Amino acid sequence: MRLQHFVWSFPEALDSETCNRIIELGLSKKKRKATVQNKQEQYRESNVVWLYDQWITELLIPYIYSANEKAGWNFQWEPVEEIQFTEYNKGGYYDWHRDSFEQSDGDGKIRKISVTINLNDNFKGGDMWFDNALEYDKTDPKKISKSTGGITVFPSHVWHKVDKVTKGTRYSLVFWFKGNQFV
Repeated sequence: MRLQHFVWSFPEALDSETCNRIIELGLSKKKRKATVQNKQEQYRESNVVWLYDQWITELLIPYIYSANEKAGWNFQWEPVEEIQFTEYNKGGYYDWHRDSFEQSDGDGKIRKISVTINLNDNFKGGDMWFDNALEYDKTDPKKISKSTGGITVFPSHVWHKVDKVTKGTRYSLVFWFKGNQFV
């Protein structure tokens, strides 16, 4: 599915106080090494914590509505229950991947809208890239801003990656909104 707008960003949407509160919450939980669905570890190096804090979801929902409408996607979607807090230490990365596929994950739903929030910017490397042409044997990557509090919303089938962090630690939130399969 080729879209005119395959990424919608809200730079510096969250203030640094809110971002620091989320980082503290994430760091207070037991983290584990991130895995990918097909268990191929060479595609990803990071740690994750699962958060279930409703206040975070409620804070971000208006941005999802806005991006879905302004980008012209108009996807049907349902509320999210869990949020992934991700820690990329020096050397951490996530190679090109998509968050959703055409097949449902057992509940008849697919990931439709993905969201990532930069919680800090005091690191080097760790750039996030998007490419809606990659699956067509072309390339047209777009790099997003690393500003603290920046929210990026995108269709879950869009290819994206996080470059290796070369200095410091990158913290982010990631979550996915599911919906009925496309017809």
